Amino acid sequence: MGKSLAEKNIHLQNADNRKHTMTRNIVSSSAIEGIWLKRDTRTGRFVSKGQDGVPSKVTSNSE
Repeated sequence: MGKSLAEKNIHLQNADNRKHTMTRNIVSSSAIEGIWLKRDTRTGRFVSKGQDGVPSKVTSNSE
C-alpha cells in the first residue's frame, strides 16, 4: 500500500504545523457551509455556535 497523505505532503509532516493547518481548514470549510465553529479551550473539541453566539452542540474532534 502507498504512503498516506501525511507522509507524502511536506506541509503535514510537522505535527504542530499539521494541527494548525487542519484546524484552520475545518473552521473555514465549516463556515463556507454556514456552520460557525470555535475550539473549546478546555476540551480541544470543536463547538458549533448558534446564531446568538452561544454554543449549540459539540462535534467530534478531527485530527
